[in-house]
Amino acid sequence: MIKRLLSTFLILLLSGSIHAQQNNDVETTEKTNPILYGEIFGGLTGMKHFGFSGGAELNYQYKKSLFSLRYANVVGYISNDINPFFPLPTYYKSDDNSEYAVLYGRRWMSERRSFSVSAGISCNNLDSKRRIVDEAEETYTYIRNYETFYGVPFEANYKWFYKRKKSKLVYNALIPSIGVKLLGNISKNSYIGVGVSIGFGFAREY
Repeated sequence: MIKRLLSTFLILLLSGSIHAQQNNDVETTEKTNPILYGEIFGGLTGMKHFGFSGGAELNYQYKKSLFSLRYANVVGYISNDINPFFPLPTYYKSDDNSEYAVLYGRRWMSERRSFSVSAGISCNNLDSKRRIVDEAEETYTYIRNYETFYGVPFEANYKWFYKRKKSKLVYNALIPSIGVKLLGNISKNSYIGVGVSIGFGFAREY
């Protein structure tokens, strides 16, 4: 009787250890996707003059570290003089800045949302234009200026994304994420803006 109990106990112990080893093997071989996603964004911006911004960004996250490549186009507008025969105000594009930036930051995630802050270095190409009016001749002309300068870009992002895992990984990359972005640049021609972003890719591990 005792021998039968010992034999039964030994069989159960061995089968349990084999099952646990199989589960560990499955867990160690299970892989997760990298956190890699791109986004496009646009919104309102204040530079030298009020205007708009838009651009694209590529992001890679390792642990909580976030690495980003950002292109942003920032434009500002100046109001023309009001024409008595055309009472509605008109504007011309006074500033057009193209920014190329590399940023590093930190990103924190939950199941359905994330928050990140980043800063870095950028190269900016600014094309500015000012209208000069000759009242005597009742004509006007434009003076243009081109300059290249460096700056410190920064941004903060709050993002919502889909938390459920699909059967195929490619489906997760095609489901868009929606976010709110605060962005800016500290330089000789600083700007700050706020807008919305739409992202595609792997915003989290699935």
